[in-house]
Amino acid sequence: MEKIIFYDEDTGEEILFEIVDSTVFNDNKYLLVVDEDDEATILKEAKDKDDNLVYSLIENEDEFQQITLILMESDEYDIEVN
Repeated sequence: MEKIIFYDEDTGEEILFEIVDSTVFNDNKYLLVVDEDDEATILKEAKDKDDNLVYSLIENEDEFQQITLILMESDEYDIEVN
């Protein structure tokens, strides 16, 4: 599985995520990822001013729910929302 490192600006820590799935919605790419404790989250992919890929947590609750519903359609894994 492909892996990415997410840098948490609030805590200063780096988190290694495995990419489980991805989807595109409204011209944005989203990644379903899991950390070493099998905790899943959804990251939104974007590009910074230098054209580097950057990932962020989804701040908008409606956007998060829409992406979660899309990813829940897969038969390859189960998503449990907390």
